[in-house]
Amino acid sequence: METTFPDRYFLLIIFVFIVSMFVISGCGERKEYEIDPKPVEVKTVVIDSFFTTTEYIPTGDGDSLFSGVKGLFDSYALLKFDTIPEASDSVFMKLRSDSTHGELQFYLITNEWYEDSLYKWEDIGFIIDTSVVLQSSSINTKNPEIKLDGQSINAIKDYGIAIHSDFFYSFASREKNEPKLITHEGDSTFNVSCCGDLYIAKNPFDSLLKDTMMVGRGISVKPNLFIPVDSLPLERENFSRAGLSFKVDGTLSFSVKANDTSGNEYFNKSYTEGDTNFIEFNILKVIQPDITGDYIHITIGPRYKLNGIDAETLFNGQLKLMWAVIGKE
Repeated sequence: METTFPDRYFLLIIFVFIVSMFVISGCGERKEYEIDPKPVEVKTVVIDSFFTTTEYIPTGDGDSLFSGVKGLFDSYALLKFDTIPEASDSVFMKLRSDSTHGELQFYLITNEWYEDSLYKWEDIGFIIDTSVVLQSSSINTKNPEIKLDGQSINAIKDYGIAIHSDFFYSFASREKNEPKLITHEGDSTFNVSCCGDLYIAKNPFDSLLKDTMMVGRGISVKPNLFIPVDSLPLERENFSRAGLSFKVDGTLSFSVKANDTSGNEYFNKSYTEGDTNFIEFNILKVIQPDITGDYIHITIGPRYKLNGIDAETLFNGQLKLMWAVIGKE
């Protein structure tokens, strides 16, 4: 028998009423889930096992050269040039720097040297005759053109020339904006390119500094620290952050990075709490459930190791772990 329109209308009303009752009933009850999220937990591990290593490194491929004293550091810059035309009436050395005032001293280089070689402070006496200043020149501009005298020109023709200064002087190397010689012959001017340069910096530290965390550039200054695996939570599947942080005096003057033995690289972020400055690395990648060994070994170094000469001490190292535990009530 065919259902009439009023009958269909009545059945629709009954259906809507039944569905509404189910909805109202469900809203009044608390749903029971099999698992509920729990609050984020935090564990702090104090870094108390560390040392710093220092060593000389090759400096010939850096963007900058350095001369003079800066804190505990001292440095000589060495330069060699292509052949100077014999008939030159005058020769000028052009440098590019951010420094504008000071005095440079030029020294004789006595032996052959190579841009890709490693030299230590003890090698200075073999390479440079520091007993006699060939010439001294005052500078008062960022891009000085220094007129060279006969002694300096003759020195450059042999093994090049060394520069020291009565202040810390940083200038561009040939990798960035090369030093060059400008020669004049009558009405003609010629440029002579720099064909090799490097700096030799003094390492004022011992090769091993126990119980010290110091990071530096210009030479290699790297802290090594060790995080005991047994200090970490046993369940490590749900970590959301692993912040390795250090207090620094003032503002860190250069960017640094951390590395673990698995080849992971971590770059620092800086922040301030109150009047105290910190740097932090999120080393979450290395905090894995299947960690083997007794320690996690982390080294810290500058992102650009040849862009300056300085060192900073790191204090109060700690690892702050954060994770959310998910499980049954």
